[in-house]
Amino acid sequence: MARPREFDYDDVIDSAMDLFWQKGFCATSIQDLVEATGVNRGSLYSVFGDKDGLFTAALRRYVERDGIGRIIAEGEDGPLDATLNGIIDLVVDAGSKPGGAGKRGCFLTNTVVELGNTSAAPSTQLGELLVTVENMLTERFDEARTRGEIGGDRDPRALARFVIASIQGMRVMAKVDPGRQVLEDIGRQIRTHVLHGARA
Repeated sequence: MARPREFDYDDVIDSAMDLFWQKGFCATSIQDLVEATGVNRGSLYSVFGDKDGLFTAALRRYVERDGIGRIIAEGEDGPLDATLNGIIDLVVDAGSKPGGAGKRGCFLTNTVVELGNTSAAPSTQLGELLVTVENMLTERFDEARTRGEIGGDRDPRALARFVIASIQGMRVMAKVDPGRQVLEDIGRQIRTHVLHGARA
């Protein structure tokens, strides 16, 4: 008979995510994770396999909780400008809070910068996670094009990639606290480009 798990799976992932987000993958040791989660090494290895497995779970949890995916999904039947406003406002608000999560930047972006040129196993998961968001936005822009909210000549996937790159750039800038106005200016340009393109 299998021994019941003696810790809350979600709590462990949340604690690990917070630690990885603060310190990065390479600087976080297994002992750090043991102390942050309150779970012994054997139990962590048993459930997640190794540090890479726990880090991958933390990345997926971040994507689930980031809010952008939720805003895209909830805006499926609404106007495109409302969805764009929701995404941009989320990033601006987070990046404008003194000492808040916005000052840590985006967990995915931080990880790309740290591991993008390495052979670390978690780096292989990053592309998949970013493509998930890209696909959601692409579908949303395709629907908007069908409804006439954006021009018929606009490329939905190219727009999705533009928005993702711009949002990630805003999050990087937020780490050095450029001020709310700077982030709002960038957000305004994102809206203008997506909705009007070269006709703006």
